[in-house]
Amino acid sequence: MWFILLFISIFTTSILELRWSGVGIEDWWRNEQFWVIGGTSAHLFAVFQGLLKVLAGIDTNFTVTSKASDEDGDFAELYVFKWTSLLIPPTTVLIVNLIGIVAGVSYAINSGYQSWGPLFGKLFFAIWVIAHLYPFLKGLLGKSNRTPTIVIVWSILLASIFSLLWVRIDPFIKDPNKSSSNGQCGINC
Repeated sequence: MWFILLFISIFTTSILELRWSGVGIEDWWRNEQFWVIGGTSAHLFAVFQGLLKVLAGIDTNFTVTSKASDEDGDFAELYVFKWTSLLIPPTTVLIVNLIGIVAGVSYAINSGYQSWGPLFGKLFFAIWVIAHLYPFLKGLLGKSNRTPTIVIVWSILLASIFSLLWVRIDPFIKDPNKSSSNGQCGINC
């Protein structure tokens, strides 16, 4: 129920933004997509970098140099931007959602008719996330198929760890001990 209210509030805010700003739906959707892509990559790393600076005192220094001055010289590695670590979180989010869709549909097929109802909300959320990350996926795969292997390896490793933790925690299953103590239970009440 909370997810439905959350999505209704997000849709309401988006409709108000569209009306007040005079932006078209296509421009709004592209903006939403790039906010999600930035939020799972660059903004996430900025938060970690800020936490490292505040908590551990580790400061990141940037050196601004002229790119045209030394393309093949001694300092050529200064001009190379190592962006593979920025690709890992959004790729992991994509893999986790794809795994969730496959696992949810296979569970619903094996469990019968009563399991399809709760599945639709979960599928909606997973497909919503994948639709937001579609430009990233399109750029990642691209025409030349030059996705760095380390991105795929780390993303699959992190997605596997998150999936195994999710299965271990299993927040959607009712625990009789918890439900009797605080009067609440999971989705399957």
